[in-house]
Amino acid sequence: MAKKKTQTRTRRNNNEGSIYQRQDGLWVGMISLAYDENGKQKRKAIYGKTKIEVSKKLAELTNRISSDNYDYVKDNTLSTIMKEWLMVFKKSQVTPRTFENNITKFKKHIEPKIGGMKLDEITSITIQKMLNEMQDEDLSLDYIKKTKHLLRQFFEYAVENKFILENPINKVKVKSQEHKIYNKTEYKAIPIEKRDEFITSLNEHSFLKPFCFVMMFAGLRTGETLALQWKDIDFENKNIKVERATTIVPKFDNNGKVISRKTVIGDTKTICSKRVVPMPDILVNAIKEYYKLQQEKSSQYNFDFIDKESFVFCNNDGEIRSYGGTKKIFYTFLKSHNLNKYHIHFHTLRHTFSNTLFEADQNPKVIQSLLGHKDVKTTITTYNSVDKSYFDKATKVFNEQYKIEQQEDKYNSLEDDELDWELKRLLKEKEERERRKRKREKDFEM
Repeated sequence: MAKKKTQTRTRRNNNEGSIYQRQDGLWVGMISLAYDENGKQKRKAIYGKTKIEVSKKLAELTNRISSDNYDYVKDNTLSTIMKEWLMVFKKSQVTPRTFENNITKFKKHIEPKIGGMKLDEITSITIQKMLNEMQDEDLSLDYIKKTKHLLRQFFEYAVENKFILENPINKVKVKSQEHKIYNKTEYKAIPIEKRDEFITSLNEHSFLKPFCFVMMFAGLRTGETLALQWKDIDFENKNIKVERATTIVPKFDNNGKVISRKTVIGDTKTICSKRVVPMPDILVNAIKEYYKLQQEKSSQYNFDFIDKESFVFCNNDGEIRSYGGTKKIFYTFLKSHNLNKYHIHFHTLRHTFSNTLFEADQNPKVIQSLLGHKDVKTTITTYNSVDKSYFDKATKVFNEQYKIEQQEDKYNSLEDDELDWELKRLLKEKEERERRKRKREKDFEM
């Protein structure tokens, strides 16, 4: 007969509450709270598998009660507390675009999965499962890491304010590197055989031709192109100075919902994005043609469209174009010329610029500088798409190096009688090798 477990009480330390072990082996801690309306003292039980675990939980609870945050944490879920943190603290620390991304991560992934839980219910396992689910949904590793980072910042805030004792993110793991299987459909540039067709179609559009050429032949981002002013165009030295870019600034209501968006001029994506880019002749000619058209339009609209401070690709009122409006014009153009089947978008043009240079075996560090990338790794891994022509080039290198074609030609040119003679010679050599081998074996046996 199994020995019956006895209920063990232990002497409590300061701020530890009353801790004892039940007959089933589970440890329990009791802590006194405030008094109810009848003057009776309220008590709360804490459970754990070990005495140390219960002691930690009691210390955390005692700490929260002493900080006057106990009722706030007890009465509210992560959803309420984190949303308040986002709106009060996070919003003032980051750009509107970054804040919008934070709100999106919170509403689409964090709130639906763990938003209904209390802070002291959330463990590292809870968060690990949430991030694993995001991975199963085929979200990018970068997106998952940024979600984890957002949660880390929130729980650091919670620890600092004594809502919880420790940050549950500390034990959460996300793989360090994303392994993607190459897919030939992921070619990001305009296919080589379709580039002439695209350029020919652009000749019919006075605005889109120079606009697309800036991205396709100078490698500018869409926002950088929209922010260009005539003072940035140097026809004499054939270059473009990139110093600014457009960005879309959202405005939020009290719940973090976007109520409006506005296009404004801001800094380039990174400090490395500020650069001077050379213009090939095809781009110089396209912008000169556009300059003449803008000059003629100035008298019609009573606005100096070619003033050095004017935006190169502005609206008819001189104001900067929005990304959304420009993209709509572009997609209408693609559809009307039956080019939409090639899945071309603005960033495809920038990829075409980089790929053209890679196809010409240009130095990746040079391409990095022209694109304005901070890291050459981005240039090589993201802006260097691979198509069949790359494999053909690679095969040609080996063919030329080892003269395979010449060897094949030698045998193809042999006449039938010469071929018979060559086969007899090879058979004779084989017989001679076997004879010498038998002789060595016989000598060894002796």
